[in-house]
Amino acid sequence: MTTHVTRGRRRLLTGTATGALVLGALVATPAPATATQGGGDRAEKAPVGKLMTVRNERQLRRAVLKANHRDGIDRIRLAADITFDPSRPTGGGALKGDLDVTDDLRVFGRHQIDANGVDRVFDVRPETSLRLTGLWLVDGAPAEGESGGAVRSQGTVRFKGGAVVGGSATGTGASGGAFMNDGGVLRVIGARLLRNDAVRAGGAIEAFAGRTVVRGTLMKQNTAGAEPGNGGALHLTDAGTVTVTGSKVVRNTASAEGGGLWNSAVGTFRVRDTLLHHNRAAGAAADNGGGALFNDGGTMTVSDSTIRRNRATGEAGSGGGILNNLGTLEVTGSTLEANDASRAGGGIEANVGTTTVTGSVLSGNSTGAAPGNGGGLHLTGAGTVAVEGSQVLDNTAAAEGGGLWNSATGEMDVSDSVLRRNVAAGAAADQGGGGLFNDGGALTVADSTVADNDATGAAGSGGGILNNLGTLTVTGSTLSGNTAVRAGGGLEANVGTTTLLDVVMTGNDTGSNPGNGGALHLTGAGTVSWTDGEATGNTATNEGGGLWNSATGTMTVAGVTIEGNSAPEGPDVYNDGGTFTVDGTPVPPPGG
Repeated sequence: MTTHVTRGRRRLLTGTATGALVLGALVATPAPATATQGGGDRAEKAPVGKLMTVRNERQLRRAVLKANHRDGIDRIRLAADITFDPSRPTGGGALKGDLDVTDDLRVFGRHQIDANGVDRVFDVRPETSLRLTGLWLVDGAPAEGESGGAVRSQGTVRFKGGAVVGGSATGTGASGGAFMNDGGVLRVIGARLLRNDAVRAGGAIEAFAGRTVVRGTLMKQNTAGAEPGNGGALHLTDAGTVTVTGSKVVRNTASAEGGGLWNSAVGTFRVRDTLLHHNRAAGAAADNGGGALFNDGGTMTVSDSTIRRNRATGEAGSGGGILNNLGTLEVTGSTLEANDASRAGGGIEANVGTTTVTGSVLSGNSTGAAPGNGGGLHLTGAGTVAVEGSQVLDNTAAAEGGGLWNSATGEMDVSDSVLRRNVAAGAAADQGGGGLFNDGGALTVADSTVADNDATGAAGSGGGILNNLGTLTVTGSTLSGNTAVRAGGGLEANVGTTTLLDVVMTGNDTGSNPGNGGALHLTGAGTVSWTDGEATGNTATNEGGGLWNSATGTMTVAGVTIEGNSAPEGPDVYNDGGTFTVDGTPVPPPGG
């Protein structure tokens, strides 16, 4: 029986395990003197060898064997689909098992080589170049525990314009369902890597050190298994470099980290002009996840890319779009949209390390309820985050920081950015922060707009910003149209130190539980200093339409226009017994 698989306008022919081989003549034609070949620099300078046309497995194996023993860059043209015969003995060499390539070789043709589960297709030795053009490599499967489902290489491989489908690297330690780049150079250009899998890592590509370039390629429905299961499409081990450009990384899965792409602790990983869509990482720990991308301590740059609808689905999985674990991450000119994480960081989770987001959009990302912080971005531990010239829109957190969340030991700087329509749904009085939440660290907001965000929980506070026991500095910014159920429609300061300079708060309001501090509310023995700006048109359901100071708080206001606010008690300002001065004049408590 023969199975025909149609791919667009192209027809794949796959023979059965018992199908007979057609033994035609091996056609060898001298290559034209003007032919140009290439791969690595060494291969470019090598003399041109023979051109051989093959139509069946026997001819292909004989052609590779001849090429291995002949100087120059030999070329093999496939004139028909070829299927490996499982009855042929395996164990190495060009005549059995995979095709060992020991001298520079080019193979081309709009046909497939079906390894038929016998072995991988090509095994490229060090200092050797292999160029594959237009080929489909199907159902490669090396021996258990070996890597590189279709191609394993220690040399230079260039794969262009074809596809690798159904490659599998099984057994403990096996990586790279399609390709294993073992310290060499791999270029995949204009290709498709589909439905490949590996037990350890790199469902489609495993790069061990070396240099790997993927350009204009679709990596779809590849899978990394459970040992540990990282890099559903591509995984980098050790101090290599990977560049992914103009590609699509779609519906790949990893059982632990990096549903799409995974970078090592000492690796350099660049992603540019690429779509990462519907990838999933299922690791259960808080430092597992990274639905689309995982950076395990190395350097990762993401530019002009779209990261959409990826998920970190584990019990405490973090970073629905990206997880930066102890490394350096730079995101520029990119969009992270509708990603989701169970624990934290719907768009981005930064675990310590350094994370910079510039000129980008975090939109519609969300977290689950374990605990559910940082809908757009979440920082864990003593890391640093800078968000510059970006938009943080329509993100949702189950507890705190609908837009951005900063840790107790973290430093977060937000500048020239817009945070709008984000929601934090935590029910406790120290939860909320619809736009931003600072959990005790240092948060700076400069020249930014924080508007129309909500703290929707039963006692949610800080519709725009919640500073919880930390240090908050806001300069040259506007907080408008934000809402909190409990207190601090624009800003809630729970103890800590809050400094405002040239800040405008307008049109913010509170709900009714109890509904204090339409623009700004201070809880506990914290300090607030506000110089220049305005608090106008804010509303509180109960007390302090503009500003509300606690019984143990210290609030100092100078040069701020406070007018047009409304509340049943203290339409503009309310002092619940602490130290409160406006332009040097004390604000007495009720009845004082």
